[in-house]
Amino acid sequence: MLLRIDTKSSLATRVSGERLKTFGLDERGFQDVLFRSLDRLLPDEELLMIAQSRHWQEEPDLLALDERGRLYIFEIKVWESRSENLLQALRYGQLFGAYDYGELDQLFRKFDETGRSLADAHQAAFGTTLSETEFNRKQVFVVLTNGLDFRTRQAVQYWQWSGLEVRPWIYRAYADRDGSLLLEIGRFAVQDNPHEDVAAGFYILNTNYSNDPADHEDMLQNRKAAAYFSPWKYKIERLAKGDTVFLYQSGVGIVAMGRTSGRLEKASYHGEPKHKDEEYFRTLERFQRIDPRGRALAGQHRRYGAMEKVALE
Repeated sequence: MLLRIDTKSSLATRVSGERLKTFGLDERGFQDVLFRSLDRLLPDEELLMIAQSRHWQEEPDLLALDERGRLYIFEIKVWESRSENLLQALRYGQLFGAYDYGELDQLFRKFDETGRSLADAHQAAFGTTLSETEFNRKQVFVVLTNGLDFRTRQAVQYWQWSGLEVRPWIYRAYADRDGSLLLEIGRFAVQDNPHEDVAAGFYILNTNYSNDPADHEDMLQNRKAAAYFSPWKYKIERLAKGDTVFLYQSGVGIVAMGRTSGRLEKASYHGEPKHKDEEYFRTLERFQRIDPRGRALAGQHRRYGAMEKVALE
């Protein structure tokens, strides 16, 4: 709910939501906005992405695993006032819910391209080891819907009451005073993140160790904050001079911190010409290595809270 407050009278009025078509934005245009924002909307410290669809193909938009091995099936095509997007997610569940570890591993290798197995990537991301039979025992269905779309939300309730783990991912569109679009959409969360509304200026950046340890070492040795390929590299673009960045190693904790310089730099990923400008980075000044067990961070924790699980947004 969005409230407009009159500070003089201390009265609040509710701002009504709108449909996308009110702003001349169709579903395809909104879909493109979402895909460019996945780095801010999905918790890479809580989910290991194993597949992402090409735009507008007949396949799940995203497939991911959580720490317990549950398979998350995301349907984020934005067909307003239609509950078919939920039915589409359930159809994908019939198909991918039957996948065993070997089939999921094949999907992951096509998406990841590092040569790692799914089990190794999962262990590196979460610090836990699962047997092959523990992968994909359960599925979680996630469907994006407008807060005004009561039919889809009713359908979600029905399937929840029937025992399926279905989660609505709700967005709301509002008209600003000048007629422009204001969008409210929460970052998808496997678990509640108590730090999601902490003021900007303090960020935690995953060092990409679970994908390639060389990236982790590069950040530590060269004292920089870096991210690679779209949409993740744009995280670095949004940092401002003087922001404090904590470098986080998956499964370990915070391993370093520093303050960003003012200049955004670009490089070829691993020096390969075919990956030109696929690395965005900023140099970190006042750089410090940190004991991941927390001793060196004691003062920082007292000031900012236990921030190990906050993603860069």
